[in-house]
Amino acid sequence: MRDFLERRCRSKDLDIPWWAPLLSAFGLVAMVTVAVVQRNATLEVIVAGLVIVVPSLSIFFIPTTGDWLKNHMWAVDLLPTLAGSAWLMSEPATAFWSQHDFAPAVLVPLTLEMVVREGFKTGTLYGIASAVAMWVFAEDTPSGIGVQFLLLAVGWILGLLILAQMRALRAERQAREQEHSRATEAERTRIAREIHDLVGHSLSITLLHLTAARRSVAEGDDPDEAVSALTEAEAVGRRAMAEIRRTIGVLSTSGAGTAPLPGAADVVRLVEEGRSAGQAITFSSSGDLSRIDAGVGLGIYRILQESLANAIRHAPGAPVSVSLAVADGVRLSVENPLVGTRRGVGEGSGLAGMATRAEQLRGRLSAGAEESMWKVDLVIPSHCLVRKALA
Repeated sequence: MRDFLERRCRSKDLDIPWWAPLLSAFGLVAMVTVAVVQRNATLEVIVAGLVIVVPSLSIFFIPTTGDWLKNHMWAVDLLPTLAGSAWLMSEPATAFWSQHDFAPAVLVPLTLEMVVREGFKTGTLYGIASAVAMWVFAEDTPSGIGVQFLLLAVGWILGLLILAQMRALRAERQAREQEHSRATEAERTRIAREIHDLVGHSLSITLLHLTAARRSVAEGDDPDEAVSALTEAEAVGRRAMAEIRRTIGVLSTSGAGTAPLPGAADVVRLVEEGRSAGQAITFSSSGDLSRIDAGVGLGIYRILQESLANAIRHAPGAPVSVSLAVADGVRLSVENPLVGTRRGVGEGSGLAGMATRAEQLRGRLSAGAEESMWKVDLVIPSHCLVRKALA
């Protein structure tokens, strides 16, 4: 029963507890039963009670098929319950506490339910129609018709309060879902950027080794050189695969992995990989790299990785100059001669990825041609050196 009612509430986009329809049904049946007994439970009165109860209960407790019926269940409920209530009120109450007629009060939970289920407009129209039915058909009992109108107004107001609460809950849920979707998309973009940097750099190094091996074989040089180049290419590929697995593991578990991601201290390894592939790279560093925060270090590592991959891809064999300085802030500079036509700033996912990383680090990145050189310059302000601030 609980699962069925929860599914029914979800299908009608109602953010209410599963037991709410049960409570509403129990209250309606109880009130109709009292109203029928007050009229000596004649056949006509019983039929009028069923005309009220059956359509109302069918909304939640009887499965519906067909698009038209699903979209117009309010009409199936509204017209019979109003007609049944008018029919019931037209019969005089002569027994069982007849001075307090329950027939008009039946319209109170019906109005509340209509407001909650169908919204403000339909619920208000139902409330007005109920008030008219009370005025026309209800008997003037000692409790007074004014009390019945007051109860009807209370039911309508409670329905509006519940409706407002449901809409607030729905808006909150949608906001959470949108935030989760944005976070998921950001995580995918972050992982894609990491993999792009890894694959781009590793492929560039591997291609240099393969080119060296091909030339060695084609020119009939020492075969050991070709074997050495192929062995190094294989080693670079294996390291890349291991780093990809490690990166995916760390990122997908929000840092729960055991292997740390590379940082500023690993830039020397990047330079050595490029040198071993035949690229002439000069490297200089100053300052204490251990002062650089892990997150900043990862960003520096990835930007240098992409810069070297671009240099190897677009200017193979050309000398590359790399400098990393740690003082009040961090400055990374990469320069290499222009060979042919280079991409402009902002073109390609690699440059866009570097710009995004620099922005995340609250740094400044410039990448472009200056005279005959291609220069990448990254400057990160001193407040990003978290370890310095904590020391």
